Amino acid sequence: MTIGYFGLVLHGHMPWCKKSGVWPAGIQWLTEAALETYIPMISVLRDLKGKGVKTAITINITPILAEMLADDHVKDQIGGYIEDLIHRAKSDIKRFENNSQRQDIARFHLNNFEQMLDLFYHDFYRDLLGTFKWLQDEGMIELITCAATHGFLPLLESDSGIFSQVQLAVDTHKKCFGKAPRGIWIPECAYRPKEYKDGKVRESIDYWLHNSGIEYFFVDSHGILDAEIIESKNDIGLNTNFGYNLETGVSVFGRNQNSSRQVWDPRIGYPGDGYYREFHMKDHQSGLHYWRITDKTLGKEAKEFYDIKMAQERVQSHSEHFISVLENELKNFNEKYNKKGIVVSPYDFELYGHWWMEGINWLKAVFELIDKNPNVDMITFSDYISQNKKSFSTIRMKQSSWGEGGQFQVWKNPEHGWIWPYINGAMKELEGVLDNRDKSSVWQERVLKQAARELSLMLGSDWSFLLYTKQAKEYANQRFHLHHQRFNKLVWAAKNPEDKQRLSEKDLEQMEDIDSCFQELNVDYFKKR
Repeated sequence: MTIGYFGLVLHGHMPWCKKSGVWPAGIQWLTEAALETYIPMISVLRDLKGKGVKTAITINITPILAEMLADDHVKDQIGGYIEDLIHRAKSDIKRFENNSQRQDIARFHLNNFEQMLDLFYHDFYRDLLGTFKWLQDEGMIELITCAATHGFLPLLESDSGIFSQVQLAVDTHKKCFGKAPRGIWIPECAYRPKEYKDGKVRESIDYWLHNSGIEYFFVDSHGILDAEIIESKNDIGLNTNFGYNLETGVSVFGRNQNSSRQVWDPRIGYPGDGYYREFHMKDHQSGLHYWRITDKTLGKEAKEFYDIKMAQERVQSHSEHFISVLENELKNFNEKYNKKGIVVSPYDFELYGHWWMEGINWLKAVFELIDKNPNVDMITFSDYISQNKKSFSTIRMKQSSWGEGGQFQVWKNPEHGWIWPYINGAMKELEGVLDNRDKSSVWQERVLKQAARELSLMLGSDWSFLLYTKQAKEYANQRFHLHHQRFNKLVWAAKNPEDKQRLSEKDLEQMEDIDSCFQELNVDYFKKR
């Protein structure tokens, strides 16, 4: 008899990078994720469905990622990237003809690349979004949305910014997947409650979610554990293995720490096992991976070659261990509260397959073990809410995020806090232009639509995150300023649409070509709220 549920949430996101660089920062972020994460995960789910193994994974495809995956230019880039890797692997097989160990690994890579390319073209017809939709319609996954360009919602000073991010997300989700999203991944799990500032009321983030028909979202553990119970409906108190309602009626779930640390913890996390592939060390000529992590305390010169067989054995043992963690967590909750809890395990989608190469196979093994396990089952969060919402206590949460320190300092600190006056000033400026626009002017409407696109791309939390981590600091700095400069030029032109010298047709077409997302964008979403 089932004692509880495993609630897996995969957050799939990439910043807009069409025609904005290739490598080490740019479109290759997406082509790598498509090859190593999205295509193999779709393949695994399709194979499991064929075997009668039901899953109930919650997958977030952010609207900006969906816009890229639907773009023909991006599809061409994905195919070309995989074809190039096939060429590199074939060259390595010849290059290592006197080294059987490395040649075996090169053949392993070649077989994988060829299989993924065949799936992309002949099974999925280059339509990854359509295949995700098919998995949704077949009941294997639940698709949820995210803020349109992954904007850090709590730091947006204009409600038009929050509304446009959420409502544009809902519109895009409907267009891509045929139904409205019931759930949302709020970017960086960043939540802000209702505020009273300078004699004015600013509604909470969940107010805007409810306004757009969203029923549930996720926060980090402390978002739940530090909350205040307003109305108790059970004897559970504050616990991340159950759901809660906010005063708006929107439900919220918190990350389970014990299950998450099995993957995220740098000391005990599975991805750090010595037999798994080393992500950071690549062949100097082909760029392919040939080494295993070995001992994390040793330098690069001590890395040993990847052992395919041993890595798969570790996948099996780690999946079995994870099931035991789930069982213990759910058993303790069930025995204490006589309720079927849910272990909420949210992760970045791209961790699996890309950063942790064996991660997709690990998930497959977990799904297969759950299918055979009488105690643990999988369930979508929509179904869990339908079964339990009446017994959710109502809580009031404080601000929180899943970033370092649990608050907002990753995205706003003295070093790169300079971006927020730009963002918040731009939102107010667009509001002002929209208040005085002439809807009969086709040119002005077109310019304003592109201005709204550039503003939306400015809002992405990726730029401040990359400035904080310094992983691609200069790229993030350039991208942010490019969007801001384009926005300024567009708003200047929109203020006087009769003056065609302010913006040429050629310049507008170039912006529309590079930043071509959200073609059906409703510019009224950006009006003052």
